[in-house]
Amino acid sequence: MTSGFPTYRNVSSMRRAISAGLVLFAAYGTAVAQKGPALRDAPPSTVERREPPAGAGKDASTGEQFDRKLMLEYQRDVDMARIRRAHLLDRTAEMERLLRDFSGKYPTDKDREYHYYTGLVLSAAGEYRRAVESFLKAIEIAPDYARARNSLGALYCRLNKYHFALVHFRKALEINPYNPFLQYNLGSLYFEIGDPANARVHLENAVKYKANFGNAYHRLGVLAFQTQQYERTIEYMAKAIEFRTESHTTHYYTGMSYFSLEKGSMALASLRKALQIKPDFFEAAFDLARVHHSYGEFANALEFYRKADALNPDYPEIKLAIVECLRELKRYREGVALVRQLLERDPQNERLRRYLKNLQDQRLIENLAEPYDYFTY
Repeated sequence: MTSGFPTYRNVSSMRRAISAGLVLFAAYGTAVAQKGPALRDAPPSTVERREPPAGAGKDASTGEQFDRKLMLEYQRDVDMARIRRAHLLDRTAEMERLLRDFSGKYPTDKDREYHYYTGLVLSAAGEYRRAVESFLKAIEIAPDYARARNSLGALYCRLNKYHFALVHFRKALEINPYNPFLQYNLGSLYFEIGDPANARVHLENAVKYKANFGNAYHRLGVLAFQTQQYERTIEYMAKAIEFRTESHTTHYYTGMSYFSLEKGSMALASLRKALQIKPDFFEAAFDLARVHHSYGEFANALEFYRKADALNPDYPEIKLAIVECLRELKRYREGVALVRQLLERDPQNERLRRYLKNLQDQRLIENLAEPYDYFTY
C-alpha cells in the first residue's frame, strides 16, 4: 500500500526543481536592475514613442526672429539717443557723423526723427533748401510733429519767408499750445511783421508758461518802448537782466527810457553799459553824446560824438553836432577847420556856410575881447 507522504526520491526531485526556479528568478532580477528604474516601473506592455507636436520647430524659429527684431529695435533706440545727446550738447559734427552711421544701419524712409535731425545739421551748414526738404519730410511722416514745424518756421524766418513761417508756427502751437518757446517764436514773428497786438498776446503767454523767460521779457520791453510805455519798458528789461538774458540792446532801451523820464544819470549809466557790452554799438555812442549834450556837458558829448562818427562816418548830423560842441567849448579853430572840410565835399550847402560864418564871428569876438576890459566900481 502506497503512503500519501512524499518519498525520499520525490523530495529530492522537488528540491532540484525549486533550486532551478530560484536561479532563473535571480537572473531575471539582475537583468531588470541593469535596465534602470524606468524599465522596472514600466508596465509589461510595449512603451509608446511620442513624436513632437506639429509646428514646434516653426514656433521656436519665430521666437528667435522676434528676439532678433527686439534687439534691433533696442539698438536703433540707443543709436538715436546718441544723436539726441549730440544735439543737446550742440555737437553738430558729431551729430552729422552719427546720422550718417544711422542711415547705413537702419531704414530711414519712415523715421521722422532722422529727417528732423538731418534738417538741423543741414541748416547749421547753410544748406537751407535741403534743410527745408528734410523738415518737410519729417512733417510728411508725422503731420503733428511740432518740433519739426517749429524748426521749419524758424528757418523760414531766417529766409524772410514769413508767410510760410506763420503757417508752421500756428500749426505747432495748435499741437502744443502750452509750449512757451512756440509762443515766443510766434510772438516774435508777429513783432517782425508789424503786428504788435498779436505779438504782445503770445509773448505774454510765453512768460506766463515760463516765468524766467528772459528773451520774452526783453521783446515785451521793446514793444513797450515803441508805444512810449517807458516805465513798463524798464520793468520788462529788469526782468530780462534778472534772468541772465541781458544784451547791449537791453541796456540801451533801459537807458533811453530813463532819458525820456528825465532821469539823466540813470540813462547815462545804462547807455554806458550798453556800449561796454558792444563797443561798436553806434546808437549807444550817439545817444550817449546826445544825453551829455542836452545837459550842457559838451566835453563828454564831444567824446562820444567822435566815437559815433568813427563808427559811422557817413552820418552828417554827427559832424554838425561836433561843430556845435567845439563852438560851445570855444575851440573855434578846430570848428572852422572841420566845417571847411565839409564844404569841400558840399560847397553849395547853405547850412554849412552859416556854421562857418558863425564860428568865424565867434572867433573874432573872442580875439577882440580884452581880459581886463571890465567896468570897475
